[in-house]
Amino acid sequence: MVYVHPLLRAEYIKFVESGQKPDVLKSLIDVISKSPNITNRDVFQKAVFDRESIMSTGIGLGIAIPHVKIPEIKDMTIAVGISKQGIEWDALDGQPVHIIFLIAGSADQHDLYLRTLSKIVLVLKNPARREKITAAVSAEEVIRLFQNV
Repeated sequence: MVYVHPLLRAEYIKFVESGQKPDVLKSLIDVISKSPNITNRDVFQKAVFDRESIMSTGIGLGIAIPHVKIPEIKDMTIAVGISKQGIEWDALDGQPVHIIFLIAGSADQHDLYLRTLSKIVLVLKNPARREKITAAVSAEEVIRLFQNV
């Protein structure tokens, strides 16, 4: 079973005021690129934007999950962005995005990558949990909301 909690780090959780999708993505890429698991920030950023250009990662319900799996990632790493105001993301339901999970996976972590992505979607389907995440005021509070899930 995959748990999201162990993959979350306070230093990779960012509260976003507002902005355009590209600016928000860049700010999350800046945050996650501090991880030693990201060996080439530029390649990683290009991969994220290339993936986003294929199809929006805004899945609806105020959630976006930009994700890439490339050799320049040593181990699964996640950044989280939270926007109380919401960000226009070209989501499937046309609604603004409030919760962004940026997932960076290693090219050889296919199974873990898919299970982590599925688990995040499953956890975020819960409206009460989404409300609590959006209302959170600290990174530690966000991490606590993922304990045991």
